[in-house]
Amino acid sequence: MHASTKKVFRWISEPKRLTRWFMDSATLPPRKGGRYLFGWEGGPAHSGKVLEFVRGKRIALSWQWPGQEDLGVTKLKLSVEPKEEGTVLRFTHSGFRKDGPWDDLYEGAIRGWTYFMMNLKSVLENGHDLRSPYDW
Repeated sequence: MHASTKKVFRWISEPKRLTRWFMDSATLPPRKGGRYLFGWEGGPAHSGKVLEFVRGKRIALSWQWPGQEDLGVTKLKLSVEPKEEGTVLRFTHSGFRKDGPWDDLYEGAIRGWTYFMMNLKSVLENGHDLRSPYDW
């Protein structure tokens, strides 16, 4: 991304910035062991634990789907690294199993994360939120 590592990290870790490209409401304490809550208006809310928080470098969160709690927990990890003229954002969503209901969750996660990572890039580089038809 054509943005500083510091800026990208702020946009993946600060609730007021997360709501500009990802969800509608967010609570994300900047410390390991904290409880986060991400919500979408008229939609689901995700909550879980902050597994790791290294300011300016990386965040890891537990991730569970609302209504699918019996399936268990997966893990999100986001890290930033400087590169020439910008930042590399590494994103991993791990812990998926290879059976029944996990197939749909996996496919949905691929589509969702692809869209939201594209939106983050758009917001950071162009100031345009792809979720809003009126933001251009």
